[in-house]
Amino acid sequence: MSNDRAEELVLAGSAPGRGMAVDPITHVHRGTSFIVLVDGAIVLYLMATALAALGLLSSGGGQVFMAGMVFMVLSTYMGYRQRRPWAYWPAVSLLSIAGLMFGFLALLNLMQGLVGGYVVGLLFAFLMGWAAFGSFRRAVFHWHPVYRSGYRNGLPQSNFDLAEGEMYAACPSCLAVLAVRPALLGPSDRCPHCQKPLVSEALYAKYRSEEE
Repeated sequence: MSNDRAEELVLAGSAPGRGMAVDPITHVHRGTSFIVLVDGAIVLYLMATALAALGLLSSGGGQVFMAGMVFMVLSTYMGYRQRRPWAYWPAVSLLSIAGLMFGFLALLNLMQGLVGGYVVGLLFAFLMGWAAFGSFRRAVFHWHPVYRSGYRNGLPQSNFDLAEGEMYAACPSCLAVLAVRPALLGPSDRCPHCQKPLVSEALYAKYRSEEE
């Protein structure tokens, strides 16, 4: 793997696909925008459910609060989708809040499943835990300088042209997308961003034995 090519990395929130080779930032941003909308809708639903349980949703103050929250979520989504600078960190906050809520629900369902022996509770714990992981993962890569720069300024397409024999692959540790030559990857190859191995010893040994 060429060291120069390895420096061309773009943080990914999902597995690299065909669109990644055209415009990696746009590909990741489009998917993240959708997650911001979905997480925002779920946060609003959970807030409304909590207010209703407390008997506050039908009050004037509760309705004004929810109307304000709906406006904030929709504004954040629209601003983030249009790459407005002011919407960057509010979107991160929304993803983080959703992750915390999902994590809390996962913990509650896990306790219910273990204590009460409810299989459904364990299933919901898994689903909520997976949702929390996804939201936090989307939030974390906003600290990556390349994505932050691409969000504000965009990245020229020519910077991400693949050489012959190369493909885009996501780092399993930090989700950075690297231009790599799959046939040349080994346990000694490390991500230039997080310095962690791109291929585990076990995975390398497995495929090496299959080739032999």
